Amino acid sequence: MNAAGEVLLLHVKGIARVYLEPPSPGSPAGRNCAAVARVPDLAGQLVRAVVLADRRAGASWAEIGAGLGISAEAARRRFGRTPAAAPVGRGG
Repeated sequence: MNAAGEVLLLHVKGIARVYLEPPSPGSPAGRNCAAVARVPDLAGQLVRAVVLADRRAGASWAEIGAGLGISAEAARRRFGRTPAAAPVGRGG
């Protein structure tokens, strides 16, 4: 698992653990909401990391888009701005 995946997993596990416990006296109000608010950003980091990994492995934008449920063009526009997104050994 890559670092982005590990961070997301640890964060979600921490949220689940805290959510299952009753709040302790003096706990800041809204702490659960604040913790959950980070999940979309962490998930986005994980998606970017796996898209780059798939591109390095030679996946086309059509294959990546299909995996994400979006078009090849949408995938390329969203993730193709990074030099590291260039495919290895295959056209994109």
